[in-house]
Amino acid sequence: MISDLDILRVAHLMMHEFGGDAELEAANCIDRMRGRADWNTLLVWARIQRTIAMLDLTKTPTGLPN
Repeated sequence: MISDLDILRVAHLMMHEFGGDAELEAANCIDRMRGRADWNTLLVWARIQRTIAMLDLTKTPTGLPN
């Protein structure tokens, strides 16, 4: 099993490499694993995609501009 820390590291690396398209790239990886019927790896990529989405939400400014 892959640790949460490793998932977080991969999510950060993907966000650094792909920027705003990181979540889409993770979804592409999920689709590739579905095509190969590699369910364990698919679940890992789903965790990575969820983590990217959560990290992206924390970077989005909320509230009214000053």
